[in-house]
Amino acid sequence: MSLTNHGEDKLLTLFKNAGPYYLALFTSAPNETGIGTEVSGGSYARQQVTFGNPSAGVMKNSAAIEFPTATATWGTAVAWGLFDASTGGNLVWYGNITTPKELLSGDIYRVNAGNLTLTMD
Repeated sequence: MSLTNHGEDKLLTLFKNAGPYYLALFTSAPNETGIGTEVSGGSYARQQVTFGNPSAGVMKNSAAIEFPTATATWGTAVAWGLFDASTGGNLVWYGNITTPKELLSGDIYRVNAGNLTLTMD
């Protein structure tokens, strides 16, 4: 069975409206059970994400997402996750970072508008 683009957009809209969601960075990728190693310490904090309206089964962040300046080495960010809370909470969506990035003290990690993409496959 498959969903139409309209059906995919409906589900993404329901997901969007059930937010807010917070972007997390991981140094080891999470999986279906949520196990992974989230960055911690050094002023790290999850950042709230604002999504635009979905189209053809795709939804993207509508505004840039900027993490605070690292005050310690965070490690190499290899994956991302969306949580339903700014701390604790549940991992609801995740993916790999296309180009992993080592984050050192003084670095700022930024996701430009339109670069965080959720797709219905």
